[in-house]
Amino acid sequence: MPDSSLFIPVILGTPRQGRQSDRVAKFIVEQVAARDRLETELIDIRNIAIATDDAGESLKDPQFSATIDRADGLIIVAPEYNHGYPGLLKHILDTCLKEYIHKAVGLCGVSAGPFGGTRVIQNLLPVMRELGLVTIFYDLNFSNVKQLFDESGNLIDKPTYIRRMERFMDELVWMSTVLKYGRQEVSLDKKDSIQVNTHANKPCPEIAVRMGTDAIDTVLKVSNNAQTGEVEATAVT
Repeated sequence: MPDSSLFIPVILGTPRQGRQSDRVAKFIVEQVAARDRLETELIDIRNIAIATDDAGESLKDPQFSATIDRADGLIIVAPEYNHGYPGLLKHILDTCLKEYIHKAVGLCGVSAGPFGGTRVIQNLLPVMRELGLVTIFYDLNFSNVKQLFDESGNLIDKPTYIRRMERFMDELVWMSTVLKYGRQEVSLDKKDSIQVNTHANKPCPEIAVRMGTDAIDTVLKVSNNAQTGEVEATAVT
């Protein structure tokens, strides 16, 4: 019988002093941990040491990468700053690629205003797609966050948010379970010894032009040679 357990960590996506999102993230971790057959942990991006003189996978943090690789799904708690997401969150997310592919993600928006981080969720959606994650259709929104918790950090209207969390988690668990089965049981036929990173097989006209090919309908095929271990990029039409 397939393993029905799931590992779904929660990413707290802001390092700011005086942040209110940490209270939201702790509530979510508490609710996920209370579910049967679910394991979780809090990933606080404030605790990830990362350089700012480069970007992408060259800055991969071993612990963050290993945690995301083991995860069956993710929850991202992101506050809305000036209609967008925190820059450090994007900087850290970009350090991984293959670790995300075909995994579910649920988004939680936090805001000091009345819209509950709706705009930060909208801005994160194309990022999630590009990373290879599958976003569930139910979001969590925490509006007027400074008024939601008492001085001890407890939700004032906890039953309401528990009900919302249940719907959110039902969908995330379903999607994570389906995708876990797919990753484990459904394989793509390999025609040669080259293992193709399907995440990178996307139309990329700008790079295609630099490689001297026609930009129209050109796809950049990125492969990992199983014999040499080298990454190879080939423009394919």
